[in-house]
Amino acid sequence: MDKNYSFKSERLVFRGITREDADNIVAWRSNPANYKNFLNAKPITKEDHLKWFEGYLTNPTRFDYLILEPDGKPIGTCALSDITEDSCEISYMIGDESCRGKGYAKEAVRVLTKVAFDELGVRKIIARILSHNEASMHVVLGCGYSEYERIYRIDNNE
Repeated sequence: MDKNYSFKSERLVFRGITREDADNIVAWRSNPANYKNFLNAKPITKEDHLKWFEGYLTNPTRFDYLILEPDGKPIGTCALSDITEDSCEISYMIGDESCRGKGYAKEAVRVLTKVAFDELGVRKIIARILSHNEASMHVVLGCGYSEYERIYRIDNNE
């Protein structure tokens, strides 16, 4: 698999992220309604993203995809990261708030799970979800994932 890999699900199109996606990704990642659910809960700048993107291009253990509606409208991102022979981590975000509640996150998780098993050959996939993010828990549980660990954190908001 390479960074330009693309695939489809029933209603969505997935393609590798590019530099040209930076504005959408930064807008979604900098929206407090979105980043409150991230392990790294803070907004990012375009410069932050582009610096990260340069490292991403040479990272063989991570694949990020833009999620698009069939008409080509970008609505979010999903990724497989920390890929080993045994496992990987899945992450996803429907960044366009008008596209939430349509089952797109569940569809993205289902198809990306299949990609991880079929294309990467991993045996297990991990989804790290903050305890307050009930919508995301509903997504993964609805895709056949099961809870096996809880994570706790405290933020020092100076």
